[in-house]
Amino acid sequence: MTSPDPDPASSHLLVSAIAPLLDRHLVYPLLVFVASKRIFPDPALLAAQYQLLKDTNMIDLANQVYAKINNNSSTKSSECEAKRPHVLATYERLQSQTESLRTALEDDATVVAYLKDGVASKNALRAYLESLPAVGLTDELLDALYEFAQCQFQIGSYAGAANVLRLYTSISVDVEKCSSAQWGKLACEILLENWDSAMDDLMRLKESIDTTVPTTPRANTQQLVQRTYFVAWSLFVFFNKAKSGTSSNPNSNSRDALIDAFLQPSYVSAIQTTCPWALRYLAACIVTTRNRRKPQMVKELVRLITAERETAKLRKLNSTVTSASTENAATGSTYDVTSDPLLQFIFTLYGEYNFSEAHKSLAKCARVLECDYFLSGMEAEFLETGRTMVFEAYVKVYREIDIGVLSTTLGLSREEGEKWVVDLVRGVRTDAKIDSERNTVVIGAQYTSVYQNVIERTRNLTFRTNLLASNIEKRETELATRRAATAVAVAASSSSTSASASGGIGGEAGTGGKKGGKSTAMVV
Repeated sequence: MTSPDPDPASSHLLVSAIAPLLDRHLVYPLLVFVASKRIFPDPALLAAQYQLLKDTNMIDLANQVYAKINNNSSTKSSECEAKRPHVLATYERLQSQTESLRTALEDDATVVAYLKDGVASKNALRAYLESLPAVGLTDELLDALYEFAQCQFQIGSYAGAANVLRLYTSISVDVEKCSSAQWGKLACEILLENWDSAMDDLMRLKESIDTTVPTTPRANTQQLVQRTYFVAWSLFVFFNKAKSGTSSNPNSNSRDALIDAFLQPSYVSAIQTTCPWALRYLAACIVTTRNRRKPQMVKELVRLITAERETAKLRKLNSTVTSASTENAATGSTYDVTSDPLLQFIFTLYGEYNFSEAHKSLAKCARVLECDYFLSGMEAEFLETGRTMVFEAYVKVYREIDIGVLSTTLGLSREEGEKWVVDLVRGVRTDAKIDSERNTVVIGAQYTSVYQNVIERTRNLTFRTNLLASNIEKRETELATRRAATAVAVAASSSSTSASASGGIGGEAGTGGKKGGKSTAMVV
């Protein structure tokens, strides 16, 4: 008996590439979604879910999955049950230990006033809490509050964890733990599906990452890692906020925000270095955007895809090198941009102008979009916009188009193609006429004025000038800081040398001050 053919979408799933950058609690919804699409056998996915959950403290949920694996609702995992007493004892201990601090932070009127003032009054708030007899704030108590938030998160109490993390960041001065708390609160808001709060937390994290000026190679690497995590975690916020929108065009704001973030030079560098799979999500947003800068976005996307295709070729040539293969697997660089239908569609359409291949790639996109956790629900919108992009590219090459041939290129029947072309010609601003006798579309000559060309070429000039000026200003600030540090070091060295010279030559320095001064200057 032969096994059934695997679903073609299984080779295009990005869960294995994204999961290493996510917390276990964020990976679980991805596995549940994949299970709902019947891409893999249920036993394999249930086993994966259990392996994921058993290392958390969500004991009841892990037991439910374990029971499904064994087809017995009363079966419980002995491994998970063994952890239950310790988890409950830890929770009760931390809850009791931090109760007075949490009560003061939530109910004390003076504390609430300090919290409204923000970071500027953090030290004053800490001093006030230290003076309260019922609280007696100490570093150990703050660490306990941080651990209590972690404990709540591990058991799946995301609302409680988010609240405690908010309180912790309002009084803690530990930079590393505050950064970790920010990521933790973002995870809580994502899992609670509070997309507005999640967007606010995400933008605060981005600001924190971008405003940090690395001064060492290690700091540069850390910033690159932070941006990689931002790219992965932001997908939950940008796409789910778009799906939950209520405006006439709910997809515009959050998806356009993704485009703006991912096309910034620093994030382009991060995507090319550590997470090229993010190009799929960038492509999906650019294809479906209604932004007037869409042509420029498409050009930039084609450039990125072309560069990544060249990198993929080099990677294949070096695939025999074990160390390189191991490193690529660790960073998620094994993603093959040449096999992704969404990126193939863009590249064949705008990079090669191969309409038949673009049609084949567009046809494959439907199932890929359907089985992608972040892109599901965009199938109809993406395919419709994709056909429009094919038509717009087609009319730039041909002056007269047979509707039957065009229908085949777009993957439509002749009747559907005729209706679609008629509706499109009526709805778009293009000089086109339909010849019903010859069943063709005749495209009028399209010329771009010189003035429009100048406008398009200089549209981003102001932005680039400001960016260049900002970079120069940062560089000058860094140089000034270095010069000041060097001057202080030289002055210190000069003082120590002068003192040494005075002590060494004794009376000669006293009787020949000018000579001694000259000698000291020469040494410096």
